[in-house]
Amino acid sequence: MLANVCLSSTQNPSAIGTVIPPKFTDQANDFQNDLLEGFIRHPQRFPLKFRRLRFWQSSKFEITEDSNIGLTFSSKEYQKPGSIIEVTIPTRKEIHHFMGKVVMVKESNNHYEIGIWLLNVEDAPKLRIVEQICHIELYLKDKRHKEGPFLSKEKLTEEWISRFASSFPAI
Repeated sequence: MLANVCLSSTQNPSAIGTVIPPKFTDQANDFQNDLLEGFIRHPQRFPLKFRRLRFWQSSKFEITEDSNIGLTFSSKEYQKPGSIIEVTIPTRKEIHHFMGKVVMVKESNNHYEIGIWLLNVEDAPKLRIVEQICHIELYLKDKRHKEGPFLSKEKLTEEWISRFASSFPAI
């Protein structure tokens, strides 16, 4: 079963049916994780699910240290370092799967910052693109909420690319 880790501290179970406007921080430039170089930080407001693979499932994967990119995300659940997990990130048209090894767990106030190192070297470019899509989607959502729903998706995407793409972690 996949664990939903897109919960934020602003969600309130008693507020079901109410619309909570997004926080406008004008898109943070902290795509990289301060703790680990080469790791992309997944935005907390974008959905992400993961599941820890059991021993017999994870023994099917050959663990290589050749990957040069990882992913960090927030989770309500602790993950044991060394565990093999499958991360699922849905975008508009696809669901993307990534296999990783937990290499970092940092406890914060009410969540854990989980860092995984990709197991498949070929997933690195795909992860980078998927994470850019996640950040662009949130940028679009925030801009449309703030400035109006009729803003051009293409124009806002170009704006995000010109403002933030150069600071996004390279492979």
